Amino acid sequence: MTAILLKLAFAGIRSRLLASVLTVLLSGAAAATIVLALEVGATARDPWQQTFTAANGAHALANVSSEADARTIAAMPGVAERDEPVPLANVGLDGESDRLQIAGLQSPARVNAPIRIEGAQAPANGIVLERSFARALGLSVGTTLRLATARGPIELTVAGIAIVPSQPRYPRRNPGLAWTTRSTLERIEPDPGRWRWTQAVRLTDPDAAPMFAGQVASSMPPESGNVETWQDQRAAALGDSAPARLILTTYTIVLLVVVFAVVAILVGARASAQYREIGLLKAVGLTPRQVTAAFALEAAGLGVIAVAIGFAVGAVLAPQVAAASAQTMLGSPTMAVNPWHLLAASIPVLLVLIGSARSATRRSTRFSALQAIQSGTPMPAPPSRLGRIMARTSLPVPMMLGLNDLLARRHRATRLAGAIAVTSAAVVFALCMQASLDARPVGEASDVPDELPLLVYTLDALLLLITVTTIVAVALLAVRERVRDYAVLKTIGLTPGQIASSLLGAHAVMALIAAILSIPLGILLYVVVYGISGGSSEDRVIAPWWWLTLVPIGAVVLVTLATSLPARLATRITTADALRYQ
Repeated sequence: MTAILLKLAFAGIRSRLLASVLTVLLSGAAAATIVLALEVGATARDPWQQTFTAANGAHALANVSSEADARTIAAMPGVAERDEPVPLANVGLDGESDRLQIAGLQSPARVNAPIRIEGAQAPANGIVLERSFARALGLSVGTTLRLATARGPIELTVAGIAIVPSQPRYPRRNPGLAWTTRSTLERIEPDPGRWRWTQAVRLTDPDAAPMFAGQVASSMPPESGNVETWQDQRAAALGDSAPARLILTTYTIVLLVVVFAVVAILVGARASAQYREIGLLKAVGLTPRQVTAAFALEAAGLGVIAVAIGFAVGAVLAPQVAAASAQTMLGSPTMAVNPWHLLAASIPVLLVLIGSARSATRRSTRFSALQAIQSGTPMPAPPSRLGRIMARTSLPVPMMLGLNDLLARRHRATRLAGAIAVTSAAVVFALCMQASLDARPVGEASDVPDELPLLVYTLDALLLLITVTTIVAVALLAVRERVRDYAVLKTIGLTPGQIASSLLGAHAVMALIAAILSIPLGILLYVVVYGISGGSSEDRVIAPWWWLTLVPIGAVVLVTLATSLPARLATRITTADALRYQ
């Protein structure tokens, strides 16, 4: 029986090439975003480890209030290598809101040593800046940096650019980090009582770093200091990918919703077209559940192909999405292909495909074999309440015909409107994100990587392409199903223009309603994602109303353009050929 169902599932698949390609494209996009979300964090693991090794990174990095506490930590059991305690002082940039934490080096560091990227290794009489801080403020070697101190501004020349594995990207870690000599630090902050101290140590057992940090915390007064283990440092460095993972997870959910709606439309259309064949299958002994399984098997087979393609695309793109983390590391993010991610991507995609196929065919198999064989086509649905209300209105005849046709296939219209609404909501989300970025004070460094808005716009463009392609496919299905009806309408006097406008107008009205509903949905989506990301409600900015009004306008224009080709095809069919069409 399984072999028979497989044969039935893929019989005549070449005649459904557009629907099959669309299913693979949609499912592949969803699988790619899942793989991206899983892989993007791991791509920076190897570059960070390379940086940690080159810097002789600290297994435990303590930040305490006194030099004595720092030396006590360095003398604790389990320490294999230690450096001299390093004083820290916080200072602001003159005339700027950016702040800098300056480490005063008395001798070259041996543990957690800054790695030179540009310029000099040692600060001499100048200052060495951490690379992400220098990039955020547009500073380079040779630039003069003006610091605001208690005794007035101090100017220092940027002698070099460096990185260190313990410092995440600025301004995610704020203040930024820089290195000077001890004598320069004393000029910047002459009061040692205002210094903090860091102690970098390497342990005989690196895996015992969390236990060592606990011992340090228990031996010190509360809130007098903290210890960052190498695991904490790595997690903070890899945390640059957290916003991208959140965006990818959000768009994965959006894509899966669109996949469910579109695949249900395509499978439902196929079930309707094969109404008589389904009746014959039931006549020879297949149960409704087995008929549904045949449709689900086709969707699952296409889903397996899509997941394989999406996995390859996601693994290749992940290093590009994680490019922002390269600012604090040696080298660039690398591919981190994990076969388990293929399984993780396939489960939700296949469940959605099988669920949508079952949803679309559950009603299409609830009829007798005799009824299907005799009629050949499904019985038209009874008029809906909305259809009866519209029948009493004075809408133009073409618009009335088009809306009645949409309402006659309520499930299809609802799913298509849902896909348009979800896609438009993603556009509203992107507009709100851009409004928040535009609301930042001029010159203020952003903790949003440049790659993140580009990722959102790319995903929006992909969603729009998929939705437009879906609208074209669904409109072509509608034309094919109503060939004879169009011939009858021509016979009773409707012009080709009126027939085309019935298809265009009805879909435009549906798009307008869906796009209007998408505005509060998109704003809600943005508020939820903004809250999950840790943003403050006081800083949250919603896109202005004149931006949001473009969403319904754009939706109507796109839907009208997408349905114009099927509408022209509907008018080119001759009446005689259409009346002979079965």
